[in-house]
Amino acid sequence: MRTNPYKIGKAKGLSPRLKNRLNDLPSLKGKEGRWLRIALIAAGVIILGVIAAVLLKPETRLMSSVEIKRIESKGVLSVAVRDDMPGFCEDGKGLEAELARLLAEKILPDSEEPVKLVPCSSKTLTAKLKDGSADIAIAMQPATLGSAYSYSYPYYTDTVYLMTLTKEASEKAPTELLIGYIPDTPAGNVFASYAAGINKTPEQGLIDRLLKKPKPTPDPNAPTLESVKYGSYDELLTALKKGDIEAAVMSGAYINKYCRVLSDFTGVGEYFLCDTEIGRLRYCIIASSDEPALAQLADMLIYEMQEDGSLERLIAEYV
Repeated sequence: MRTNPYKIGKAKGLSPRLKNRLNDLPSLKGKEGRWLRIALIAAGVIILGVIAAVLLKPETRLMSSVEIKRIESKGVLSVAVRDDMPGFCEDGKGLEAELARLLAEKILPDSEEPVKLVPCSSKTLTAKLKDGSADIAIAMQPATLGSAYSYSYPYYTDTVYLMTLTKEASEKAPTELLIGYIPDTPAGNVFASYAAGINKTPEQGLIDRLLKKPKPTPDPNAPTLESVKYGSYDELLTALKKGDIEAAVMSGAYINKYCRVLSDFTGVGEYFLCDTEIGRLRYCIIASSDEPALAQLADMLIYEMQEDGSLERLIAEYV
């Protein structure tokens, strides 16, 4: 049995045979080793690139943020929702309730109950985010709350209509109708912008101002929008049924709630929509601007669901 074929000894060192074998190995020195050096450097760069890609992957980076660590420490994601909107969130079920659960599972994959739904209204939503009752809001709210908040990509687009109770009224132009709306709501704000565009006062040009010419006055013959403000949808629909107004500003989600789901209670079963589209509402997932990682993770969730078609399936199932 050859136990020491290369005859390595303390006194003699390496045998000629072993030295020849070592000399046959690729060299890193000189011109001969140039391509090997380049190959090793390239391999090192690729390995470092892979490591950096993993460590700097957006989701990995976001999951290491302070706000996500805070949520992990308490073990639950608190989500403000409208728990009275059929199709969106009602008794913990609907499109927005499902989005809340999916986002919570993304942030807390090992938790058995990762989400807590916190009921809110359009007027209490911001208060829930400010006082810490909710980490994030999925509550039929467009990105109109200002720079104090971060917004995800829209997960649903709703349309704002003029709803009437007679076909005759629905065929009229908005300027021929007395319209009721609820201010300081998403649909009400869309209508206010629409009305401002019709009822706007002509602007005075810079040269006319420098020449101190009289300010232009509205054309008395120009069509204008007439509107009445109400404090709630119950008041709005009551006024519509009584004939105090001819049309009501409502989004598709609220028409579904009050004129379909609750038609027996509200007494509004048959309705008509004017051809004029007042505007659109693009509902977003909202977080405080101090915690942008939450909105960015929500953005990633919406994008992934759009890509694989699961968002469209959820909308079809619930809305």
